[in-house]
Amino acid sequence: MSDHAQRAQAALAHLASLSGDPDELYVHAANYALRLSSTGGTGVRAYVADLEEPEEDEMAATFEEPGEGEEPAVAAETETDETEDTGSIPEPGEPEYGKFFFRYVAVAAAKGDDQNFLVGKKLERGVGVSFCMVDNTPKQPWIDIQHVMTYRGPPLETREGDKPTDPDAPPPPTKVHFVGGFPRAGAFFAVPIVLVTGEVAGMLCLDSVKTLGGGNGLAIPDTDKDWVRLVAAAAATAMDAAAAQRRATLLQARDEQTAIVAAIAAAEAPDESEAAEGEAPKENEADAEPEPEEEAPPEPEEGVEMSDEDTIKALEFKKRDREKRLAVAEVALLATQKRLALVAHLVDLVDETALGEIRSAPRAPKQTWRVVKAGLYAAGFKKFEFDTWSLTRKLLGGEFRTKLQNLNPNDVTKRDAKAWAGVHKCLAGVTANAVVRESKVGAVLHRWVDAFVAVSDATLEVTELKTAIEDFETEVEKTQERIAEAVADAEAAAEAEAAAGGAEAEAEEATAS
Repeated sequence: MSDHAQRAQAALAHLASLSGDPDELYVHAANYALRLSSTGGTGVRAYVADLEEPEEDEMAATFEEPGEGEEPAVAAETETDETEDTGSIPEPGEPEYGKFFFRYVAVAAAKGDDQNFLVGKKLERGVGVSFCMVDNTPKQPWIDIQHVMTYRGPPLETREGDKPTDPDAPPPPTKVHFVGGFPRAGAFFAVPIVLVTGEVAGMLCLDSVKTLGGGNGLAIPDTDKDWVRLVAAAAATAMDAAAAQRRATLLQARDEQTAIVAAIAAAEAPDESEAAEGEAPKENEADAEPEPEEEAPPEPEEGVEMSDEDTIKALEFKKRDREKRLAVAEVALLATQKRLALVAHLVDLVDETALGEIRSAPRAPKQTWRVVKAGLYAAGFKKFEFDTWSLTRKLLGGEFRTKLQNLNPNDVTKRDAKAWAGVHKCLAGVTANAVVRESKVGAVLHRWVDAFVAVSDATLEVTELKTAIEDFETEVEKTQERIAEAVADAEAAAEAEAAAGGAEAEAEEATAS
């Protein structure tokens, strides 16, 4: 066996073993495709593009404001979600590619041929020739174009729902899309990365497009095309192994979550021994009439200024209302703190090894990603840092867990309103059963994040109510001081008037005598 054949065999074996981080896999696939080509990487470049779904922008979501007297909608798990199995783990299979796009995620080129500008760029639908590998029936097994500048291929197959811009015009032929701008001479070869389920995860490409930095403009040899096919197959093997490992891990998740739910239920169950010794239950306590709601003081007529006495009545009414709400909020806070105490240890399980389960997913598990983003918002990461799943994966390491561990749900002074709007929007509608169908570590993280957010929200409510009560008390004191000053001023004026009257009477008496 030649030295090149041995290196190629070792490269394929190494590539097939990279079942952890897709980004690492993509970089190695591009490098091996280039370095072990017949030219050794001269005159050609290799790159990988994965297939992605459009990202959800949780901050762009709009929610209807509740009407008067309505309670705002909140994302809460129902009893069904906690106790019933709402569905088994989904069977692996192909997704619907209708909204998918390609994103270039790795590139390899000869020294001096800087192609890094390509990484992160999208190839949208309706552009280029690559979508025939997912849209055509049957899927096109590869794309081989000898002259990219002049290539005019068959029109893309129309999909259900597509509307042509001009129904009477013939469909336009496909043309190669030049990401760098101007059409240039050269060849292009691409193969899909096809998983064992038939799903297309992305594509591996070679091109010889001639530019100032590199590219020889020549046809790609058949031996290099065969090599690219082998590299793509090895990459698919690694991704299949990662998917199998995720599924095996996922099978353990439901039992783990069942145990967590049982522990929470047992801890939150009412304990009869907690009743005070010798205290008998109050008769007819459940049938007691609820305390009637206090009516608010009447508002002054339009254009009439409220008197200080009426102002005090209104302030004291609002203060009593907040005190009632505070009593309820403090009970709720204790309940959320108790639940967080029960699941506080779960954040310690979200270590780098456990997070590897979701880091290995080439596409975002949707519910799990929302939980992760809620944690990132709460931990102080900025939205642009996890805008895409690829960016999010890079943050799922030890630092993420450390930042979560350092958060204090009882300290709401540093809560950023915009970030916490993101926290709430990410968690809206997410349920434990939805997450546990996607990820074991995601389900653990969801339990902790959900409990943490509940405590922080309850703490914020208690803090705001206490602040409101203090503000009302301050306003009452100021109004009372104003009334006292007015009374003192009136008394002083009366005394001054009486003194002036007495002096005038004395003067008149003196004049008469």
